[in-house]
Amino acid sequence: MVTVAGLIVLLPGLMLTLAVSELALKSLVSGTSRLISAVMVFLMLGFGVVLGSHLASALVGPPTVVTPVPLPPWTEGLAVVVAGLTFTILFRARPRDALWIVLAGVGTFGAVRAGSAAFGVEVGTFLGAMALGAGSNLYARLLHCPAMVTRVPGLMLLVPGSLGFLSVSSLLAEDALQGVQTAFRVGLLAVALVTGLLFASVVVPPRRQL
Repeated sequence: MVTVAGLIVLLPGLMLTLAVSELALKSLVSGTSRLISAVMVFLMLGFGVVLGSHLASALVGPPTVVTPVPLPPWTEGLAVVVAGLTFTILFRARPRDALWIVLAGVGTFGAVRAGSAAFGVEVGTFLGAMALGAGSNLYARLLHCPAMVTRVPGLMLLVPGSLGFLSVSSLLAEDALQGVQTAFRVGLLAVALVTGLLFASVVVPPRRQL
């Protein structure tokens, strides 16, 4: 858990999603380039984590196995709000856009949770991406601002970067079955995400490209 939390900013989940989006739009050269770049970043991060784990075990001994204690449910909502504020800083958005970025994150997270509980994770991701895309396009139409202001931070809550890292970690740990299953799930989630964004442009088309 601590390792994934430390690496979450470095994981190329957004790059992977953009690669699938470009492949879906038949931009084969750029899509393939981004896809290979994302895979290489996953491999380098996985190798670094494995190397660090071996070094730490050699220096201080193997880590102690403990059972994580679940946090109260209200902490999820607080984490989504804090994530929206941190994305505002990370992407250097204007301070007045912080509220819209937080609202986009909360709406996306709520749509994913409701859809996942009712129909499964893949459909939940599709519904979350569609809600994010439609809301971002509506934001652009009403406030005459780029839709990417809210879309990119919202995508950071949806991209399967952590699952991609877990897939590489499983493969490096010689658990091929788990690694391949997780990688296939990453592909499904990326496709669901891209499909949701494409459907959102049909439901609420942007008035103009910004």
